[in-house]
Amino acid sequence: MTKLKQQRQGLPPLDLRVQDHYEELLTVSQVAKLSGFSKQFIYQLIKSNTLCYRTLEDKAYIKYRHIRAWFAKLPSNKDCPLCPASFSLAGLMNYTKMGRSWVLHFVERHNVRSYYLGNSRRFNHEDCVAAWEVEQAKNPEWITIESAIEKFAITREILLSTTESKIVRIKCKDAKVLVNVVDIKQLKELKQWEE
Repeated sequence: MTKLKQQRQGLPPLDLRVQDHYEELLTVSQVAKLSGFSKQFIYQLIKSNTLCYRTLEDKAYIKYRHIRAWFAKLPSNKDCPLCPASFSLAGLMNYTKMGRSWVLHFVERHNVRSYYLGNSRRFNHEDCVAAWEVEQAKNPEWITIESAIEKFAITREILLSTTESKIVRIKCKDAKVLVNVVDIKQLKELKQWEE
């Protein structure tokens, strides 16, 4: 959104990625336009004490720093004037179902663009989705029992006993029984099986 368009919509010409506006007060309408969320949603955040606000002349005002802190903690967000569509670290961990260390290596390995919003690091949504598709093609999350036995050098008995005790997750797809690769890797690290 350009400064001229912001002025026409009654928004102050702010670049909220700059820290000079920490004490700036914004109305609920301005917060809604900047964040891309509805006014009703912003009012719900105020009501639930997620966003701190101040009342002046029967109007709710929110400090920019509170908006930025709340926005930085969102697991994922869509494109808006505040920042491009992105994942937080926790959001990316949830999206990939992987741990913190793996995710940090993942973004490095695929050169995912990132930036800081306050103290929170945000990862470009488009880059993450594209990199995850590449990663999934190289390293599928679910494989057949036969493939798992061959790839991880685990005996059928051990694999079946761990699925029975729910240490390794299984699912059925297209009349095939599939096992979870992440669970097998974790199990293999713990057991240190001989090949």
